[in-house]
This record gives sequence, C-alpha cells and structure tokens, in this order.
Amino acid sequence: MSKDLHEKPFDETTIAKLEIFEDYAQAWIPTWVMQGNLTICIFDFFAGTGYDKNGVPGSPIRILQKIKEQIENISEKKTKIKVYLNEFKKGKHDLLKAACKRF
Repeated sequence: MSKDLHEKPFDETTIAKLEIFEDYAQAWIPTWVMQGNLTICIFDFFAGTGYDKNGVPGSPIRILQKIKEQIENISEKKTKIKVYLNEFKKGKHDLLKAACKRF
C-alpha cells in the first residue's frame, strides 16, 4: 500500500518535487496565456488536500498561486484557464475543496 503524504508534513523530497512543479507552472502558464484567446487546461490527478499538516501548499494551491500571478495578462489576452483537480478520497476531497475556496 502506498504511503499517505497528508498524514504528516511534506518531507524535503516532496518539497523539492513541488518546487520543480511550481517552477514549471511559473514558466509555462504565461507562455500559453500570452498566446491569447486560448483555453488552457491544467490537470492535477493526485491533488490531495491542498496543504500538508503544517500548512505548506501542495500542487493545487501552487497552481492557483501561479494563475493568480498572471491574472492581469489572463484578462487582457482573453485566456480561459480550466483547472481539474482530482482527489478520490471523500475526506481529502472535502479538504481540497475548502482549501481552494479559501484561496
């Protein structure tokens, strides 16, 4: 059985993975946004709860942060962004939904 990443704070390897993912999003979201009049779809198939036990943002919140940084360009270029977050477990899904709503 796989370990549950959300039972304890993210370890340094998970943080490193999230930072690489975040750098990727920071580089590519504006690249596509500036094309203008597109619909960009972003998928996170293993979204989790949004944060770890210590409140460190996971991939869903990091995606939303990078989108928020581009909000003026998104509006100006008439770009649509659709974010699909998947969390299979109901309890985690509820926490994810609440975390995104708070964001």
